[in-house]
Amino acid sequence: MGIRAVLIEAGPTPWDVEERLVGSASLPLTAEAMDAIGHLLSALPEPVEAVYRPAANEACRQAGQIIAKKYGLRPRDNAELEEVGLGLWQGLFPQDVRQRFPTVYRKWEEEPLQVTPPDGEPLEAAIQRVGGAVRRIVRRTRNHCIALALRPMAFQIAGGILRGEPESQIAGHLRHRRPMETIEINPA
Repeated sequence: MGIRAVLIEAGPTPWDVEERLVGSASLPLTAEAMDAIGHLLSALPEPVEAVYRPAANEACRQAGQIIAKKYGLRPRDNAELEEVGLGLWQGLFPQDVRQRFPTVYRKWEEEPLQVTPPDGEPLEAAIQRVGGAVRRIVRRTRNHCIALALRPMAFQIAGGILRGEPESQIAGHLRHRRPMETIEINPA
């Protein structure tokens, strides 16, 4: 058996439910999200042998703890797995940002690599940060099933890195949401 990475979305949070832009804001999981993560884990065909999360994010901390508890593990904290920072856009509704900054927001939706929200993190830097962390984790892992509890954009970045996608392709699916994805990692 090779390496298998299970990406689990740490969400939704109350702001996700309200459809606000969350970014790296640290919010707790909803009660429904906690139950859903438990149900997702029951569908895994093999046990997880290591759990990684960014501990500064409450939703990721909680999700990582749920996963770790199921498998009798201690979560491993990695700050570089933190969600993309959306700066001053965090907490706002997309329609409010679209109304205040119509040209910039539209460009961010169409070409996210070309726009950085005010006081936010450039997407290219986030891809490098999360990608570097994921690559180091995989290099240290041998013949295991690992789990990463991540917020949505970090989830998509990690998945894209593990699939070997270029930055432009990763940026193209940042807004996709899925609760869990399992990726077989090519040792090369």
